[in-house]
Amino acid sequence: MAKTLEERGFPIIDVHGHHGSLRLLSDGSPGKFPPVRSQSLALEKYFRHKEVTEEELLSTWETEDEMVAMFRKYGVHSLPCAWTAPVGQGEEGHDNDYIYNLTKRHPDVFLGFWGTVDPWMGKAALEEAERCLRDLKAVGIKFQQPSQKFHVDDPRFNPLWDLIAGYGGFIQWHGGYTGVGTGMPGGGGIKILEYTNPVDVDNLAANFPKLRIIIMHMCDPFTEAAELVCMHKGNVYRETSGALPRYMPERIIHDMNTRLKTKFMFGSEYPYFRLVDDILEGWEKDVKFRDGIQELFYYKNALNILGDRLENAGADLSPWKGLV
Repeated sequence: MAKTLEERGFPIIDVHGHHGSLRLLSDGSPGKFPPVRSQSLALEKYFRHKEVTEEELLSTWETEDEMVAMFRKYGVHSLPCAWTAPVGQGEEGHDNDYIYNLTKRHPDVFLGFWGTVDPWMGKAALEEAERCLRDLKAVGIKFQQPSQKFHVDDPRFNPLWDLIAGYGGFIQWHGGYTGVGTGMPGGGGIKILEYTNPVDVDNLAANFPKLRIIIMHMCDPFTEAAELVCMHKGNVYRETSGALPRYMPERIIHDMNTRLKTKFMFGSEYPYFRLVDDILEGWEKDVKFRDGIQELFYYKNALNILGDRLENAGADLSPWKGLV
């Protein structure tokens, strides 16, 4: 069983999860599905190896109160992601106000949130990104290119990157394979490799040196490329959501322990993976860390990399000061 906060002795910062996927909110209203409603059932089969109905999937998710209690017990502080894809998928999903309000109800658990915009919305995307960064104090903007169907280095989106960089925000960029659409005819219309090659990030990071970028997930089959882009570009970072720890490539574990030890951050992919049994226990059981690396990976890197954005979001970081 995974260690609780008391047993572990230090807290964890989770930089990527879909905490809005809830069975029931605290006020008794239902939670929301992400903007890949039909593909979510295939995703459950991919992750859990079983077929479920939409109602059965919803029943497996925690309520808001259950989720918050669990995160408190295990000392995990999170940055939930909003996620929308009205052009690519025809669904809004986890909109910004929904996720923002969730974080504000539990400021001791959530240190901020990731906004979302659909880049194909043009002026509306720019206005919403600015609202998220200026008014809602988002840490940055999260993109899922396979569902949103765009290349991040497409020059048509340069005004969006200029705006985000101008506010000091980060972007979260989906790297490599996605389980969304797995097993469906045509993968549910999702192109898993077209939009997820880190060469796009290499180009973007070079052209926008003030734009801070996080490459998410294992980034397979482009893992080595992602590591090299992260090493070469000072404004590019990495995180580990989207895969069970036992499936992490040896290249990632090696780089986390050595040359990229100050650039990797912990991400859970909750609730697609169960926080305790799948993720926390997996990192404890299946991964060998060198001395001092655990603390860097679990919270110190997130504080050092994202700290200015967390404080901008209103997070009280005073309890963390003695830990870094």
